[in-house]
Parts: sequence; structure tokens; C-alpha cells
Amino acid sequence: MALGSDHITGTTGNVFRPNIWSQSTLKARESNLVLAKLVRRYDRDIKSAGQTVEIPNLSNISANAKVANTQVTLNAPTETKTTVTINQHWESSVLVEDFVDAQAAYDLAVEYREKAGYAIAEKVDNFIASDMTTNFTQTVGSYGTAIDYDDILDGKLLLDVAKAPMTERYLVVTPKGHRDLLSVDEFIRYDAMGASGQPSAIKTGKVGMVVGFEVFMSQNLVVTAGTPVENNSLMFHREAYALAMQKDPRFEMQRKTEYLGDLIVCSALWGGKVLRADHGVTVKG
Repeated sequence: MALGSDHITGTTGNVFRPNIWSQSTLKARESNLVLAKLVRRYDRDIKSAGQTVEIPNLSNISANAKVANTQVTLNAPTETKTTVTINQHWESSVLVEDFVDAQAAYDLAVEYREKAGYAIAEKVDNFIASDMTTNFTQTVGSYGTAIDYDDILDGKLLLDVAKAPMTERYLVVTPKGHRDLLSVDEFIRYDAMGASGQPSAIKTGKVGMVVGFEVFMSQNLVVTAGTPVENNSLMFHREAYALAMQKDPRFEMQRKTEYLGDLIVCSALWGGKVLRADHGVTVKG
């Protein structure tokens, strides 16, 4: 005899099926934050007060042949300055109401504090990447074409001609740029050998070395959709760019009785500017 179709199923018995929540949250993925630590910093100069950082530019002077029985030839350059304006004021805030805080199985203040701090740090990185890409006048490579060893050598040549110091040189690539480098033998040789005692790429974004440049990968560089997609990687010396953090990211918490909740705010104040345009190169790929 057939039993029919009156079964207790997952639908009819749904009230017996609990939803089990994980003890940990699944956080949104975060980009590598690399640029702010690779540029020239003027934080200390602006911490106490001020709306700009004025950086005097010191010219080279000439050497002159000394002629017997004549005075020396004086150098009298008219010097200029570079101004970094402190005009970037950003915040990331959340308000956690008591209702959800009381019933949540997680410490929401801690969870969102971390995300607010990351949001500000990512904004600093994005700001530097956009400013460098817009104001670096030297370029190598072509959009839609893989970065190759010749592009790297061409970028190195531009910095060499500009007399950029051989130390503190960096190549920061997009994810697609990193993929391109994995086909460059000179990069692979270093990557395969590794570097004893070096911090991991997960913590620093550093992925190798090539012709004296420390190589980093960042998802915060300028990538413009189109045909082809325009990937803008960056080669530069530390003094190519100036960053002045007047107020480092800081957290404030305030009880908001009218909303029966706690307000969490992270904020920062900074300014930045290309310091030596000939010490930076946009690598198109």
C-alpha cells in the first residue's frame, strides 16, 4: 500500500531546524596598504599647527675655474619652495544602537572600529596613488600590453638620468601588473630564490625585487575601465612624493542618548604633493 505524500519534510518541519551562527564574523577583504610607508613623510613638521608645509628647494651651484690674481666667482641662486597643503579631512563612522548591541553575539564596537580604521588608511593610499598617477609626467609602457623587462629598464633609466639615489626605489604594481611580472625572468629569479628574513607579502605587500627596485603589489592603484583596461603601476624614489599627516587616524566614542546608541568615529587630516616629478614614472599596462 502506498504511503502517499504526507511526509514530514524540511518545509513542514522547518520550525525544528535551527540556524546556527558562527562565533566569528566573515570580514570583507582588504587591499594591501603600501604607498604611505614608501614616500617622504613630513608629519612631524605639521603636528602642532599650520595649514601648509613649506619645503625650501635648494639649487645646485656651479664650480668655476679660478683665474690667477682674480676674485672667486660667486653663486647667487634664487631659491623656490614646494608647498604641501593640508586639505584632506576624512572620517569613517558608525552608530551602534543598544538594541542590536544587547542582542548581538559579537563585539560590534571592536569589529567596526577595525573597519573604520582600515577605511581611513585605504583612503590615504588611494589619495597618494591618484595624485602620483595624475602628476607624474614620465611614462613607460602601453595600456593593454603586459609590463615587460624593457619597460622596467626604461623606467630605471628615467630615474637614473634624474640622479635619483639608487636606494629607496620602489615599483608598485596592480594585480594585473604583478601577473605580468611573473613572466619576467629577471623578476622570477629573485622571487624563486626568496629573501631570507624578509617580512611576508601578506603583511607588507612586498612581492620581490627587480633591478634595485623593491616590488610591491597594491589593489589601490588607479585602474580605469575601458577597452583596453588602463592599469597604472608606479616606479618612484621615496622623494618623488611628500605626505604630511597632521592628525593620524584616531578613534573617538561618544554615547548618544537621543539615539540610545554608541557613536564610533575614526578621522584623519593630511596633505600630499608630488615633490620631485622626475623621480617618478607611471608604468602603463
